[in-house]
Amino acid sequence: MQAEPRELERRTENLERRVDRIERVLPTLATRKDLKATEQSLRTEITDAEQRLRTEITDAEQRLRTEITDTEQRLRTEITEVEQRLRTHFDVVSEGMRHEVQIVAEAVATLAERGR
Repeated sequence: MQAEPRELERRTENLERRVDRIERVLPTLATRKDLKATEQSLRTEITDAEQRLRTEITDAEQRLRTEITDTEQRLRTEITEVEQRLRTHFDVVSEGMRHEVQIVAEAVATLAERGR
């Protein structure tokens, strides 16, 4: 069974259209070389990004340690200052009480002498 010339012509045209589409798409497809280059480029970018992140994390960690140390020192200084003010206040209050106790003791002694 032999195909008619018209049928052969139609099949040939279909094949030519398919080949044309393949020829248009084929240059846009990546080759193994292209894929290897892309892979290497991505690996380099990932390695660089990782290094930048490690550096940023290290820097942030150092800044936090410095800030914690500074805050700790500032709090220690403030606590020492408050402690000194409290001691001074306590000394003043206790001296006043000592003076008042002395007055009461003298009054009691005076009353005791009168009562004899």
